Amino acid sequence: MPTYPSIQKLREYQKQNGIKISLLGSRDELLHVLFGSNQGEWKLFILDEAGDFDEKNQLVCLYLTLKSLEDYVEETDFLAWSNFYGLDDFDPFWLDYYKSLDKIRYEIEFHFGKIDSFIDSLDYELRAGAFQELTKK
Repeated sequence: MPTYPSIQKLREYQKQNGIKISLLGSRDELLHVLFGSNQGEWKLFILDEAGDFDEKNQLVCLYLTLKSLEDYVEETDFLAWSNFYGLDDFDPFWLDYYKSLDKIRYEIEFHFGKIDSFIDSLDYELRAGAFQELTKK
């Protein structure tokens, strides 16, 4: 079984910060999750195209949550972000949520440092390497 330093870093990040991700529901193909830790709680919407989210595998849940925060950071504006997620950019709910992400991102970075999902997004997209190892039961 190969070892991946990125998985070890993700595991250490989770343990060090006491992070637990819980499913609250869904809306428009996005999962609504609670990012809880010893520093606070934040409600986020995350993308899970392949149905990998499983509360029994907290490292996958954490990766998907951090990846969604990275997506927010990388998209230049609301229109780009909503198109990336396939959301209705005329829906005021999503505009309000997008605006709230700036504060959420700031708070998470304040407590935990720069947002980093640790696992290469190409591994996630190809379902290979570290991400494939992460999803093994």
